[in-house]
This record gives sequence, structure tokens and C-alpha cells, in this order.
Amino acid sequence: MSNVESSQNAGEKLRWWLAIGVMIAGVAANLYFVDTYPTIIRVLMVVAGVLVGGFLGYTTPKGKEFARFVRNANIERQKIVWPTKNETIQSTIIVIVMVIVISFFLFMLDTIFSNLVDYFFGR
Repeated sequence: MSNVESSQNAGEKLRWWLAIGVMIAGVAANLYFVDTYPTIIRVLMVVAGVLVGGFLGYTTPKGKEFARFVRNANIERQKIVWPTKNETIQSTIIVIVMVIVISFFLFMLDTIFSNLVDYFFGR
């Protein structure tokens, strides 16, 4: 590995650690200033830490790869065909009916075995 590659790797690692540190600093500032500043200011501290840290992470090649992954995942999410309200209601009713039927079956099975145990062991 050449010196250029190792310095790029070191720079990339440094940016990742800096990004993580900035995000942690935003959360730590929220906790440290809990009695000093109002909630909105503390929320802005956390948001600023996450935004600055996210930007620093995005400037790395792995950060850009992660952003591309998120975009592709969002594209795939948009391809999902969600059930209609009617289909959801029908599926819910089927599940409820099946739970009741299976519960009754298990109740009957338990009652039968309980009676058999009582019969054979004479309680």
C-alpha cells in the first residue's frame, strides 16, 4: 500500500471518528445543559450534531455508498403494493376467527386430557 492510499485511509477514518464525535457531542450537550437551556435549544443541539456529523460521514467514500444504499432502499420501498382497507379488514377478521377456533380446539383438548388424567389417577 502506498503512502497516498494510507493517508487517504487515515483521513477517512479521522472523518468517521470526527463525525461520530460530533454526534455524541450533540447528545452530550443535550444532557449537560438539561437545566440551563429550554428544550427547543437542546433539541437543536442534537439536530445540529447529527446534521454536522452526518455531513462529515457523507464526505467519505463509505458514507456516499451508504447514502446510495438508502436511496436504493427507498426506491424499493416505493414499489411495495400495500393492501387496501377492505383487504386489511378481511385479513384481520380471518386471523381473529382462526385464533378463536384454535383456542376452542386447545381448550377442548386440554379438557379431555385433564379428564383422562383424573379418571386414570383418581383424584
